[in-house]
Amino acid sequence: MNLSPRSTKIPDYLDFFGLRDHPFRITPDTDYFYPSPAHQAALEALRYGILRREGFLVLTGEPGVGKTLLIRMLFEGLPPEVQTAMILTPTLGPEELLEVILEDLGLSGTGSREKLIRRFRDRLFELAEKGHTLLLVIDEAQNLPPESLEELRLLSNFETEKGKLLQILLSGQPALEERLRSPELSQLAQRITVWERLRPLTREEIGDYVRFRLARAGGAGVMLARGTERELERWSGGIPRVINKIMDRALLVAFARGSHRLHPALIREAAAVAALPSAPMYRRRIWLWGAVVVGMLLMGVLVYVFLLGG
Repeated sequence: MNLSPRSTKIPDYLDFFGLRDHPFRITPDTDYFYPSPAHQAALEALRYGILRREGFLVLTGEPGVGKTLLIRMLFEGLPPEVQTAMILTPTLGPEELLEVILEDLGLSGTGSREKLIRRFRDRLFELAEKGHTLLLVIDEAQNLPPESLEELRLLSNFETEKGKLLQILLSGQPALEERLRSPELSQLAQRITVWERLRPLTREEIGDYVRFRLARAGGAGVMLARGTERELERWSGGIPRVINKIMDRALLVAFARGSHRLHPALIREAAAVAALPSAPMYRRRIWLWGAVVVGMLLMGVLVYVFLLGG
């Protein structure tokens, strides 16, 4: 009698499509950075601003558009004299934020505010003596309280005759732009020298993005039928993270059916399985504009009736 346990191997599509790796994971991976014109331009602008010690920099974009991956690419391309620190919990008050920054730099985060600032200043001057600078990245910066943003502005005052000792990159969703345009943060907004906005991918870029990631994973056994890019655009809105979710499901569904060909109907099915909104983005836009047009027509009819009645 064979008492060996049954295989618990999870069915996967890698061998079927000739892939070395899963090309559509949603976790940021610099090996799969797709240099769209917008992403490449933002990367170069941020790198240029940092190397020139411009001070404040801002990167904004919708969730899933690739901000975190872009920052990782930025880190990889910076020279060793630029020391980096990244804060991932931005819902902190001014003093808490300063404590977290110091701890990330390997310094003690205890003591009065004056002691914390002096400790931070001393570290900046230590770096300057070695010809180094500090790049501080605040992720999800739209969640920072106004007082903490003001604290960052004050910290950015440390400089020498050769330039800023501290560079600050604020990364966040479009709400960050609204925050920075508020009157109470006008002084900070005046110091922003580089402001980059990442946009979603176009339909042409979506096709290139999908093929790029498949090629990086070593797969040439996936075929895209006509209209596949259009359907991906409709369901994803050009957001890379959503494209990844749909494509990963689409490959799994195609594998289960023994097909190497992806087509629009399969993309729709994969989007439904991936628990995306039931109505594609383009349909929601059409519904919204239709409601606006109907409203305007009704208003025109009411005005016309009112004038006739008058």
